[in-house]
Amino acid sequence: MLLLRSRKIGILRPMSFLHRHFPGIVAFCLLAGSPGCAVAQLYPQRQVYRSAPTVNQQQIVRQQAIQQVAHTTEQGDQFSSELYQPWNVNEFPVRPNEPGTPYRLASDTQPVVEKTPPPAGGLQNLLPPKTTSVPAQAAGSANRTMPILGIGRDFLNEFRPSNNRKWSQNHAVLPTAEIRDNIATVRNVRYSRYESAENYTTQYYDAAFNLDDIRTIDLVMVPFQGLSRLAHVESSFGFADGRHIGLSIEARYEEGEKYDPAAAGMRQFELIYVLADERDMIRLATDVNKNNVYIYRLNFEPHEVRAMFVDALQRAKQLARKPEFYHPFTNSCVTNLITHINKGRPKAVPYEYRTFMPGLLDSYMYDLKLVASSVTTFKETKELAKVNWLVEQYGDLEYFSAGIRQKMY
Repeated sequence: MLLLRSRKIGILRPMSFLHRHFPGIVAFCLLAGSPGCAVAQLYPQRQVYRSAPTVNQQQIVRQQAIQQVAHTTEQGDQFSSELYQPWNVNEFPVRPNEPGTPYRLASDTQPVVEKTPPPAGGLQNLLPPKTTSVPAQAAGSANRTMPILGIGRDFLNEFRPSNNRKWSQNHAVLPTAEIRDNIATVRNVRYSRYESAENYTTQYYDAAFNLDDIRTIDLVMVPFQGLSRLAHVESSFGFADGRHIGLSIEARYEEGEKYDPAAAGMRQFELIYVLADERDMIRLATDVNKNNVYIYRLNFEPHEVRAMFVDALQRAKQLARKPEFYHPFTNSCVTNLITHINKGRPKAVPYEYRTFMPGLLDSYMYDLKLVASSVTTFKETKELAKVNWLVEQYGDLEYFSAGIRQKMY
Protein backbone atom coordinates (compact mmCIF):
# COMPACT_ATOMS: atom_id res chain seq x y z
CA MET A 1 0.00 0.00 0.00
CA LEU A 2 1.32 3.48 -0.84
CA LEU A 3 1.95 5.71 2.15
CA LEU A 4 2.32 9.49 1.78
CA ARG A 5 4.95 11.67 3.43
CA SER A 6 5.81 15.32 2.82
CA ARG A 7 5.51 15.43 -0.99
CA LYS A 8 7.10 12.04 -1.38
CA ILE A 9 5.47 8.76 -2.32
CA GLY A 10 7.05 5.70 -0.75
CA ILE A 11 6.35 2.12 0.16
CA LEU A 12 7.92 2.40 3.62
CA ARG A 13 7.50 4.63 6.62
CA PRO A 14 10.94 6.14 6.10
CA MET A 15 12.44 7.29 9.36
CA SER A 16 10.61 5.18 11.93
CA PHE A 17 11.27 2.06 9.86
CA LEU A 18 14.90 3.05 9.32
CA HIS A 19 15.59 3.61 13.00
CA ARG A 20 14.09 0.22 13.92
CA HIS A 21 15.77 -1.75 11.16
CA PHE A 22 18.95 0.19 10.43
CA PRO A 23 21.32 -2.79 11.07
CA GLY A 24 19.39 -4.90 8.59
CA ILE A 25 19.45 -2.14 5.97
CA VAL A 26 23.21 -1.75 6.42
CA ALA A 27 23.71 -5.49 5.96
CA PHE A 28 21.59 -5.38 2.82
CA CYS A 29 23.64 -2.44 1.46
CA LEU A 30 26.90 -4.28 2.10
CA LEU A 31 25.68 -7.37 0.29
CA ALA A 32 24.13 -5.41 -2.55
CA GLY A 33 27.21 -3.32 -3.23
CA SER A 34 26.78 -0.57 -0.66
CA PRO A 35 25.13 1.96 -2.95
CA GLY A 36 24.13 4.61 -0.40
CA CYS A 37 26.39 7.68 -0.60
CA ALA A 38 24.95 9.50 2.39
CA VAL A 39 23.68 6.92 4.89
CA ALA A 40 26.16 7.83 7.60
CA GLN A 41 24.98 11.43 7.61
CA LEU A 42 22.19 10.07 9.78
CA TYR A 43 24.65 8.36 12.13
CA PRO A 44 27.88 10.40 12.12
CA GLN A 45 30.83 8.77 13.85
CA ARG A 46 33.26 10.52 16.13
CA GLN A 47 36.62 11.37 14.65
CA VAL A 48 39.91 10.50 16.35
CA TYR A 49 42.61 12.80 15.00
CA ARG A 50 46.09 11.44 14.46
CA SER A 51 49.24 13.25 15.44
CA ALA A 52 47.48 16.52 16.11
CA PRO A 53 50.07 19.33 16.35
CA THR A 54 50.49 21.31 19.54
CA VAL A 55 49.49 24.96 19.76
CA ASN A 56 53.14 26.04 19.39
CA GLN A 57 53.57 23.86 16.30
CA GLN A 58 50.42 25.33 14.79
CA GLN A 59 51.68 28.85 15.42
CA ILE A 60 55.07 28.12 13.84
CA VAL A 61 53.58 26.48 10.75
CA ARG A 62 51.07 29.25 10.23
CA GLN A 63 53.63 32.04 10.66
CA GLN A 64 55.88 30.29 8.13
CA ALA A 65 52.97 30.04 5.72
CA ILE A 66 52.18 33.75 6.12
CA GLN A 67 55.80 34.65 5.36
CA GLN A 68 56.05 32.34 2.36
CA VAL A 69 52.74 32.98 0.57
CA ALA A 70 52.97 35.70 -2.07
CA HIS A 71 51.19 38.97 -1.29
CA THR A 72 49.25 40.26 -4.25
CA THR A 73 46.88 43.02 -5.09
CA GLU A 74 43.67 42.83 -7.02
CA GLN A 75 43.08 44.99 -10.10
CA GLY A 76 39.55 44.31 -11.29
CA ASP A 77 39.58 40.93 -12.98
CA GLN A 78 43.32 41.06 -13.67
CA PHE A 79 45.67 39.59 -11.08
CA SER A 80 49.36 40.17 -10.46
CA SER A 81 51.89 37.79 -12.00
CA GLU A 82 53.07 37.19 -8.43
CA LEU A 83 50.22 34.69 -8.21
CA TYR A 84 52.41 32.28 -10.10
CA GLN A 85 55.43 32.57 -7.82
CA PRO A 86 55.79 29.37 -5.77
CA TRP A 87 56.23 29.29 -2.03
CA ASN A 88 59.22 27.76 -0.27
CA VAL A 89 59.41 24.26 -1.77
CA ASN A 90 60.50 22.77 1.53
CA GLU A 91 57.27 23.82 3.23
CA PHE A 92 54.69 23.73 0.43
CA PRO A 93 56.16 21.74 -2.50
CA VAL A 94 55.01 22.84 -5.95
CA ARG A 95 55.50 20.33 -8.74
CA PRO A 96 55.43 20.99 -12.51
CA ASN A 97 51.97 21.79 -13.92
CA GLU A 98 50.42 22.09 -10.46
CA PRO A 99 48.61 25.06 -8.94
CA GLY A 100 50.90 27.76 -7.60
CA THR A 101 50.48 30.07 -4.66
CA PRO A 102 46.93 30.99 -3.67
CA TYR A 103 46.12 34.70 -3.62
CA ARG A 104 46.44 36.59 -0.38
CA LEU A 105 45.68 40.22 0.48
CA ALA A 106 48.58 42.24 1.85
CA SER A 107 46.25 43.79 4.41
CA ASP A 108 45.73 40.45 6.16
CA THR A 109 47.39 40.66 9.59
CA GLN A 110 45.42 38.11 11.56
CA PRO A 111 46.59 36.89 14.99
CA VAL A 112 48.24 33.48 14.84
CA VAL A 113 45.57 31.50 16.65
CA GLU A 114 42.55 33.24 15.17
CA LYS A 115 40.45 31.62 12.45
CA THR A 116 38.55 34.16 10.36
CA PRO A 117 36.41 34.04 7.24
CA PRO A 118 37.96 35.20 3.96
CA PRO A 119 38.46 38.97 3.53
CA ALA A 120 35.86 41.06 1.76
CA GLY A 121 36.44 41.57 -1.94
CA GLY A 122 38.81 39.59 -4.12
CA LEU A 123 38.05 36.19 -5.52
CA GLN A 124 35.89 35.21 -2.53
CA ASN A 125 33.53 38.21 -2.78
CA LEU A 126 30.39 36.73 -1.30
CA LEU A 127 27.04 37.67 -2.77
CA PRO A 128 23.91 38.18 -0.64
CA PRO A 129 22.21 34.91 0.30
CA LYS A 130 19.92 33.63 -2.43
CA THR A 131 16.69 31.73 -2.02
CA THR A 132 14.61 29.77 -4.44
CA SER A 133 11.10 30.90 -5.20
CA VAL A 134 8.54 28.17 -4.66
CA PRO A 135 5.20 28.61 -6.45
CA ALA A 136 2.41 29.29 -3.97
CA GLN A 137 0.47 26.27 -5.14
CA ALA A 138 3.45 23.96 -4.71
CA ALA A 139 4.32 25.39 -1.30
CA GLY A 140 0.77 25.17 -0.10
CA SER A 141 0.39 21.58 -1.20
CA ALA A 142 3.40 20.30 0.71
CA ASN A 143 1.27 19.02 3.59
CA ARG A 144 -1.90 18.40 1.62
CA THR A 145 -3.46 14.98 2.09
CA MET A 146 -4.79 13.24 -1.01
CA PRO A 147 -6.67 10.00 -1.53
CA ILE A 148 -4.26 7.21 -2.26
CA LEU A 149 -6.20 6.31 -5.39
CA GLY A 150 -6.64 9.93 -6.42
CA ILE A 151 -5.23 10.70 -9.86
CA GLY A 152 -4.69 14.44 -10.16
CA ARG A 153 -2.00 16.81 -11.32
CA ASP A 154 -0.34 17.11 -7.88
CA PHE A 155 -0.38 13.35 -7.41
CA LEU A 156 1.21 12.68 -10.80
CA ASN A 157 3.84 15.37 -10.23
CA GLU A 158 5.17 13.33 -7.33
CA PHE A 159 6.51 10.87 -9.88
CA ARG A 160 8.25 13.54 -11.95
CA PRO A 161 11.53 15.25 -10.97
CA SER A 162 11.10 18.92 -10.14
CA ASN A 163 13.17 21.94 -9.16
CA ASN A 164 10.14 23.61 -7.55
CA ARG A 165 10.00 22.18 -4.06
CA LYS A 166 10.64 23.60 -0.61
CA TRP A 167 14.35 22.78 -0.46
CA SER A 168 16.65 22.72 2.54
CA GLN A 169 18.86 25.79 2.82
CA ASN A 170 22.00 23.95 1.69
CA HIS A 171 20.29 22.66 -1.47
CA ALA A 172 18.10 25.66 -2.25
CA VAL A 173 20.16 27.22 -5.06
CA LEU A 174 21.34 25.37 -8.15
CA PRO A 175 24.70 26.25 -9.72
CA THR A 176 24.97 27.25 -13.36
CA ALA A 177 27.88 28.09 -15.63
CA GLU A 178 28.68 30.04 -18.77
CA ILE A 179 31.71 29.57 -21.00
CA ARG A 180 32.77 32.43 -23.25
CA ASP A 181 36.13 33.13 -24.83
CA ASN A 182 37.82 30.43 -22.79
CA ILE A 183 36.49 31.87 -19.50
CA ALA A 184 34.15 29.71 -17.42
CA THR A 185 31.96 31.77 -15.11
CA VAL A 186 30.49 29.59 -12.36
CA ARG A 187 27.48 31.10 -10.66
CA ASN A 188 26.24 30.20 -7.19
CA VAL A 189 29.38 28.63 -5.73
CA ARG A 190 28.22 27.60 -2.27
CA TYR A 191 29.98 28.70 0.91
CA SER A 192 28.29 27.52 4.11
CA ARG A 193 29.66 28.10 7.59
CA TYR A 194 28.59 25.44 10.05
CA GLU A 195 27.97 25.54 13.76
CA SER A 196 26.25 22.16 13.55
CA ALA A 197 24.35 20.07 11.02
CA GLU A 198 21.19 22.08 11.78
CA ASN A 199 22.76 25.48 12.48
CA TYR A 200 24.60 27.07 9.59
CA THR A 201 24.55 30.05 7.25
CA THR A 202 24.79 29.67 3.49
CA GLN A 203 26.01 32.24 1.00
CA TYR A 204 26.89 32.03 -2.67
CA TYR A 205 29.42 33.76 -4.88
CA ASP A 206 30.29 33.79 -8.57
CA ALA A 207 33.78 32.88 -9.77
CA ALA A 208 35.49 33.11 -13.16
CA PHE A 209 38.13 30.60 -14.26
CA ASN A 210 40.44 30.67 -17.26
CA LEU A 211 40.20 27.17 -18.72
CA ASP A 212 43.79 27.39 -19.93
CA ASP A 213 44.84 27.58 -16.27
CA ILE A 214 43.21 24.35 -15.13
CA ARG A 215 45.82 21.89 -13.87
CA THR A 216 44.56 19.11 -11.61
CA ILE A 217 41.65 16.99 -10.45
CA ASP A 218 41.61 15.47 -6.97
CA LEU A 219 39.47 12.58 -5.76
CA VAL A 220 37.91 13.39 -2.37
CA MET A 221 36.79 10.31 -0.41
CA VAL A 222 34.53 10.54 2.64
CA PRO A 223 34.22 6.94 3.92
CA PHE A 224 31.72 6.14 6.62
CA GLN A 225 33.53 4.76 9.65
CA GLY A 226 32.70 1.17 10.45
CA LEU A 227 31.24 0.69 6.95
CA SER A 228 34.29 0.40 4.71
CA ARG A 229 32.32 -0.06 1.50
CA LEU A 230 30.13 2.99 2.08
CA ALA A 231 31.44 6.44 1.19
CA HIS A 232 30.52 9.73 -0.37
CA VAL A 233 32.74 10.55 -3.34
CA GLU A 234 33.58 14.12 -4.35
CA SER A 235 36.14 15.84 -6.58
CA SER A 236 38.04 19.10 -6.69
CA PHE A 237 39.53 20.99 -9.64
CA GLY A 238 42.76 22.99 -9.21
CA PHE A 239 43.93 26.03 -11.17
CA ALA A 240 47.28 27.70 -11.75
CA ASP A 241 46.46 30.60 -9.41
CA GLY A 242 46.00 28.20 -6.49
CA ARG A 243 42.19 28.20 -6.42
CA HIS A 244 40.22 24.97 -6.08
CA ILE A 245 36.53 24.45 -6.68
CA GLY A 246 34.82 21.41 -5.20
CA LEU A 247 32.17 19.27 -6.88
CA SER A 248 29.78 17.17 -4.78
CA ILE A 249 27.03 15.21 -6.54
CA GLU A 250 24.23 14.46 -4.08
CA ALA A 251 20.62 13.58 -3.41
CA ARG A 252 18.74 16.87 -3.05
CA TYR A 253 16.81 17.28 0.20
CA GLU A 254 13.60 19.09 0.92
CA GLU A 255 13.21 20.84 4.27
CA GLY A 256 13.40 18.36 7.11
CA GLU A 257 14.46 15.41 4.93
CA LYS A 258 17.29 12.99 5.57
CA TYR A 259 18.79 10.37 3.33
CA ASP A 260 16.70 7.22 3.13
CA PRO A 261 18.29 4.35 1.14
CA ALA A 262 14.94 2.72 0.43
CA ALA A 263 13.45 6.00 -0.80
CA ALA A 264 16.54 6.71 -2.93
CA GLY A 265 16.07 3.41 -4.70
CA MET A 266 12.44 4.34 -5.33
CA ARG A 267 13.39 7.65 -7.03
CA GLN A 268 12.30 9.82 -4.12
CA PHE A 269 15.12 12.42 -4.31
CA GLU A 270 16.19 14.74 -7.08
CA LEU A 271 19.85 14.95 -8.14
CA ILE A 272 21.91 18.06 -7.41
CA TYR A 273 25.41 19.15 -8.45
CA VAL A 274 26.92 21.26 -5.67
CA LEU A 275 29.82 23.47 -6.78
CA ALA A 276 31.31 24.56 -3.48
CA ASP A 277 34.14 26.36 -1.80
CA GLU A 278 36.39 23.63 -0.39
CA ARG A 279 36.07 25.04 3.11
CA ASP A 280 32.37 24.30 2.89
CA MET A 281 32.52 20.88 1.24
CA ILE A 282 35.41 19.40 3.24
CA ARG A 283 34.63 20.92 6.64
CA LEU A 284 31.05 19.68 6.39
CA ALA A 285 32.49 16.16 6.34
CA THR A 286 35.21 16.62 8.98
CA ASP A 287 33.75 19.14 11.44
CA VAL A 288 30.03 18.45 11.20
CA ASN A 289 29.59 14.82 10.16
CA LYS A 290 32.83 13.75 11.96
CA ASN A 291 34.11 11.58 9.11
CA ASN A 292 37.61 11.07 7.80
CA VAL A 293 38.47 12.80 4.51
CA TYR A 294 41.10 11.59 2.04
CA ILE A 295 42.30 13.66 -0.93
CA TYR A 296 44.09 11.89 -3.79
CA ARG A 297 45.79 13.62 -6.72
CA LEU A 298 44.79 11.88 -9.95
CA ASN A 299 47.18 11.33 -12.85
CA PHE A 300 45.56 13.29 -15.66
CA GLU A 301 46.96 15.88 -18.06
CA PRO A 302 45.60 19.45 -17.91
CA HIS A 303 43.74 19.10 -21.22
CA GLU A 304 42.02 15.97 -19.87
CA VAL A 305 41.07 17.74 -16.64
CA ARG A 306 39.71 20.62 -18.69
CA ALA A 307 37.40 18.27 -20.60
CA MET A 308 36.17 16.78 -17.29
CA PHE A 309 35.52 20.20 -15.76
CA VAL A 310 33.63 21.50 -18.80
CA ASP A 311 31.56 18.31 -18.94
CA ALA A 312 30.64 18.68 -15.24
CA LEU A 313 29.64 22.34 -15.74
CA GLN A 314 27.46 21.42 -18.70
CA ARG A 315 25.80 18.69 -16.63
CA ALA A 316 25.10 21.12 -13.78
CA LYS A 317 23.59 23.60 -16.25
CA GLN A 318 21.46 20.83 -17.75
CA LEU A 319 20.07 19.84 -14.33
CA ALA A 320 19.07 23.44 -13.67
CA ARG A 321 16.87 23.29 -16.78
CA LYS A 322 15.77 19.66 -16.66
CA PRO A 323 15.82 17.98 -13.21
CA GLU A 324 16.49 14.28 -12.74
CA PHE A 325 15.96 11.77 -9.97
CA TYR A 326 18.91 10.56 -7.91
CA HIS A 327 19.43 6.79 -7.91
CA PRO A 328 22.13 4.96 -5.88
CA PHE A 329 22.99 2.59 -8.75
CA THR A 330 22.43 4.55 -11.95
CA ASN A 331 22.58 8.27 -11.15
CA SER A 332 24.77 8.84 -8.09
CA CYS A 333 27.97 10.58 -7.02
CA VAL A 334 30.11 7.70 -8.31
CA THR A 335 28.39 7.02 -11.63
CA ASN A 336 28.39 10.70 -12.62
CA LEU A 337 31.99 11.30 -11.56
CA ILE A 338 33.20 8.29 -13.55
CA THR A 339 31.29 9.59 -16.56
CA HIS A 340 33.11 12.94 -16.33
CA ILE A 341 36.50 11.24 -15.88
CA ASN A 342 35.91 9.02 -18.90
CA LYS A 343 34.94 12.12 -20.87
CA GLY A 344 38.44 13.47 -20.33
CA ARG A 345 40.17 10.15 -20.97
CA PRO A 346 37.95 7.53 -22.62
CA LYS A 347 37.71 4.22 -20.74
CA ALA A 348 40.05 5.48 -17.99
CA VAL A 349 37.77 3.92 -15.34
CA PRO A 350 36.09 0.77 -16.69
CA TYR A 351 32.91 -0.26 -14.92
CA GLU A 352 33.20 -3.28 -12.64
CA TYR A 353 31.90 -4.32 -9.23
CA ARG A 354 34.05 -1.75 -7.39
CA THR A 355 32.47 1.12 -9.29
CA PHE A 356 29.23 0.24 -7.49
CA MET A 357 30.94 0.25 -4.08
CA PRO A 358 31.80 3.91 -3.37
CA GLY A 359 34.15 3.06 -0.51
CA LEU A 360 36.41 1.06 -2.84
CA LEU A 361 36.74 3.67 -5.58
CA ASP A 362 40.08 5.05 -4.30
CA SER A 363 41.72 1.61 -4.18
CA TYR A 364 40.29 0.80 -7.61
CA MET A 365 41.76 3.98 -9.10
CA TYR A 366 45.07 3.22 -7.39
CA ASP A 367 45.10 -0.20 -9.07
CA LEU A 368 44.42 1.53 -12.40
CA LYS A 369 47.54 3.70 -11.85
CA LEU A 370 45.39 6.83 -11.73
CA VAL A 371 46.44 7.93 -8.23
CA ALA A 372 49.69 9.86 -7.86
CA SER A 373 51.82 8.51 -5.02
CA SER A 374 55.37 8.79 -3.71
CA VAL A 375 55.09 5.54 -1.72
CA THR A 376 54.77 1.93 -2.77
CA THR A 377 51.51 0.65 -1.27
CA PHE A 378 47.93 1.81 -1.23
CA LYS A 379 47.87 1.69 2.57
CA GLU A 380 50.72 4.23 2.75
CA THR A 381 49.12 6.34 0.02
CA LYS A 382 45.85 6.47 1.94
CA GLU A 383 47.66 7.46 5.13
CA LEU A 384 49.27 10.42 3.32
CA ALA A 385 45.93 11.39 1.78
CA LYS A 386 44.18 11.88 5.13
CA VAL A 387 43.68 15.60 5.82
CA ASN A 388 41.60 15.86 9.00
CA TRP A 389 44.14 17.48 11.29
CA LEU A 390 45.22 19.89 8.53
CA VAL A 391 41.58 20.87 7.98
CA GLU A 392 41.29 21.65 11.68
CA GLN A 393 44.49 23.71 11.52
CA TYR A 394 43.71 25.85 8.47
CA GLY A 395 40.00 26.36 9.16
CA ASP A 396 38.53 29.32 7.32
CA LEU A 397 41.85 30.74 6.10
CA GLU A 398 41.93 31.78 2.46
CA TYR A 399 44.93 29.53 1.72
CA PHE A 400 43.01 26.56 3.12
CA SER A 401 43.30 24.54 -0.10
CA ALA A 402 47.08 24.86 -0.21
CA GLY A 403 47.49 24.11 3.48
CA ILE A 404 45.58 20.83 3.48
CA ARG A 405 47.57 19.60 0.46
CA GLN A 406 51.07 20.23 1.76
CA LYS A 407 51.60 16.54 2.67
CA MET A 408 49.17 14.92 0.29
CA TYR A 409 51.69 12.61 -1.40
